[in-house]
Parts: sequence; C-alpha cells; structure tokens
Amino acid sequence: MDTAILTPTTFRQRAAGITAIVGAVAMLVGTAFWAASGVDLDTALEDNTIADYLTDAASNSTVLTANLGFWIFGVTLLGLGGILLSRLGDQGSPATAVAQFAFTAGPAAAIVFFSVWLGIVLGLAPAHVAGAQVEATALALGHAVSIADWIATVIILSVGGAAIAVAGRDTWVPRWLFRWAGLTAALGVLAIVGLIVDADTTLSMPVVPVGIGFMIAAGVTAIRRGA
Repeated sequence: MDTAILTPTTFRQRAAGITAIVGAVAMLVGTAFWAASGVDLDTALEDNTIADYLTDAASNSTVLTANLGFWIFGVTLLGLGGILLSRLGDQGSPATAVAQFAFTAGPAAAIVFFSVWLGIVLGLAPAHVAGAQVEATALALGHAVSIADWIATVIILSVGGAAIAVAGRDTWVPRWLFRWAGLTAALGVLAIVGLIVDADTTLSMPVVPVGIGFMIAAGVTAIRRGA
C-alpha cells in the first residue's frame, strides 16, 4: 500500500484537487442544462426582450431549475476547492489571502443571486404567463443577477485563480498552469469591459470555459502532487 496517501500533506492535496474538480464539473453540468433550455437571460436583457424570456422560462422551468441548482451546488464546492488549493501554496503570501477572499465572497454572493434568479424563473415567469404585469420587476432583477453573476465569475475564476497560481508558484503550481492563470486573469478584465459596453454575451463569455478549465487543471495537478 502506498503510505503517501496517509500523510496530512497528500490528503490535503487530494482533497483540494477532488473538491475543485467536482465543483467545476457541477458547474459544467449546470451549463449543459442552461444550453438545453435555449433560454438566455443575458441575451434577453441586451435585446430588451424580457417578456419573451419570461414566457420561455415558464415553459422550461424544470430544466432551468436543474441548471441553477447545479450552479448553486457547483459554486459552493468550487469555493471550498479554491480555498483548499490556496492552502497548498505559500501561507505568508498576500496572494493566499486574496484567493481565500475570492473563493469565499464570490460563491457566497453567487448562492444569493442564483436563488434570486430561481425566483424569476419559478415566480415571475409563471405570473407573467398568467397575465400579471411583472416585466419591470423581472427586468430590474434580471439586470441585478446578470451583473452580479459576471462580477462573481471574475472574482472566482480570474482573481481567485490568479491568486492561487501566484501563491503556489514556488511550491506546487507548474509554469504552464501559472500561464493559464494569467490568461484567465486577462479574460477577466475583458469580461468587465463586456459589462461596461453591454456586450457580456460576446466579450465576457470566454472567461468561463478558460477559468473552469483552469480549476480542473489545478485540481488534477494537486491530486498528482499528492499521488
């Protein structure tokens, strides 16, 4: 039996890696449900078609509930995984504190606005179909959750990912993973620009696959270090 798996260090490495990977995969599963629904809040906000969004959301509420449910579950694990990964690096580095903030504040906010998003899908959408005048409320809440979603995405994937890489650069993060984190950070800046110019469906989207990919790669690297 490989006694290395019994040491505290290897246990921490494997736990951090597995948690980050499971969280990232759960986010991808949630995204698959979102894609399957064919209902996109950001597009509706950009095109000023919130009424159509509410109608479509009411028709696809089960799929959207699964979508947001997986995102809530995934972002919780992603936060835990990010905190655990940050503890594998230099504990005296300011980057460790930044990573722990990013992977605490970002997921905590995400749980709240994903729940509000569910309120739009399960509450306002059926009310709209039933004839209630809820478009203005849905529009305001839709903008709020969309903006919060992208800001939290940048905090978690760009700021948090980059901080993990900086904190672990001299211990467990290889050069290629460090460079990946740099790309994620750059795309985070692009995502914020997308919010400012109201082009989040084009400029902001690239940070998601690259950032989720980084978390999976970081998780795999941590597990291999603990092998």
